[in-house]
Amino acid sequence: MNCFFHAGETHDRSITNIQDSVLLNTKRIGHGFQLAEFPHLVDEIIKKDICVEVCPLSNMVLGYTLDLRSHPCRFLINHGLQISISSDDPGFFNYQGVTLDYVYATLAWDLDLRDLKKLSLNGIKYASISDEKKKHLYENVFPKDWEAFVGRLNAM
Repeated sequence: MNCFFHAGETHDRSITNIQDSVLLNTKRIGHGFQLAEFPHLVDEIIKKDICVEVCPLSNMVLGYTLDLRSHPCRFLINHGLQISISSDDPGFFNYQGVTLDYVYATLAWDLDLRDLKKLSLNGIKYASISDEKKKHLYENVFPKDWEAFVGRLNAM
């Protein structure tokens, strides 16, 4: 059974649920905000190919970071972790999708097109959907949407 743990959403080093999630072979870690405080886990997460779902706006709204430029995600990306962007609790925050998260993250973390593409593809790769659905997204949906996105950027 694939497990996906919501872990590391704290500044408190005494809370070790992020370590527990790695020991329990999670496939994804929701938030992982605290991961920068446990650098010994970084190599283990890379080795186990665990994706860290970052939730930039949620982390800001909930006070884990007051300025996204100091969010640990850039550290995680620079160290080679697989990252995706999540909206966290859209029902609670009353918004849908991840567009606003991507906009804020792009500006705060100085993301380039390569970063944006990788983050987007990780959203598919680590999704809890069938391999058939992933293949369809990789082959039929993403390339067309990515090309249209880059085309709009080039037209600006």
